[in-house]
Amino acid sequence: MDLKNTFKSRIRESKIGRDLYFAQIDNYTAQTDTISKPVGKRFVQFYFCTKGGATFHFENRNPYLIKEGNSLLLFHPEIDIPINISLAKKSKLVIFVITIQKLEEIFVSYKSKLSFLSEADNQEVHKEKSLSTAEKMVISQMEDDFLDPDLEEMYIALKLNELLIQYFSHSNNNENQSVIKDEKFIAQLNQIKEILVENIANSPSLKELSEEIHLSEYKIKEGFKKYFGKTISGFILDTKLEMGKEKLDLKVKQVQEIAYDLGYENPSHFIEAFKKKYGITPKQWSLK
Repeated sequence: MDLKNTFKSRIRESKIGRDLYFAQIDNYTAQTDTISKPVGKRFVQFYFCTKGGATFHFENRNPYLIKEGNSLLLFHPEIDIPINISLAKKSKLVIFVITIQKLEEIFVSYKSKLSFLSEADNQEVHKEKSLSTAEKMVISQMEDDFLDPDLEEMYIALKLNELLIQYFSHSNNNENQSVIKDEKFIAQLNQIKEILVENIANSPSLKELSEEIHLSEYKIKEGFKKYFGKTISGFILDTKLEMGKEKLDLKVKQVQEIAYDLGYENPSHFIEAFKKKYGITPKQWSLK
């Protein structure tokens, strides 16, 4: 059964045999979207929120919210936990569902990493943690790559294995501890992100950001990459191209106009960057 949604989120799904299910959901709308799908108790569920937030609805208990930059593991050995999610506006969520059998096959030589399976004892396992930089990068690669359809399933399977390795390698979040504990710094980094998005066509310099946020250029540069998993320049480029895709989908403006809107002085630079990232030109994308 496919995911059900009430509005118009972009949903990219992949079912690999009977053991793996993967979905990338981009709610680019200005409305909350509802996502639902039945999931049996033989599956372990992983959720990765890379933008915005998502609220999980459960039977007979309170909803649960995960925010941008966090992951959630759900598992119950005796009870089905269906997917029933409200995805906030302008949010992105990755869903990865895998059978217990397949997970144990992958980690057959590293069973200690799956201690939660034996610890469940007829109780729900519910683990939330912050995404590591490595996890964010794997997810970003999965978002960006458009491959030969005949090879896409193989690529996704490989990337999901890599995501599992990174997930269990960073179970203690040592990499992000120093940043995540500093709530004021997190707020400043999110403020910087908002400034960059609001001024995407004329992005402020590192010096200008430093003066506005009252942080050193070094701390902004290092903190941004560690927390968001991308350099500032990489984030600006990715955001421009993501906005470009959304504008192309509207089919209101020509490629040249969109390039100018995004701050490109030469439209050919936009076309070149778009093709390098997505494998097709903006015009080809608009005709999909």
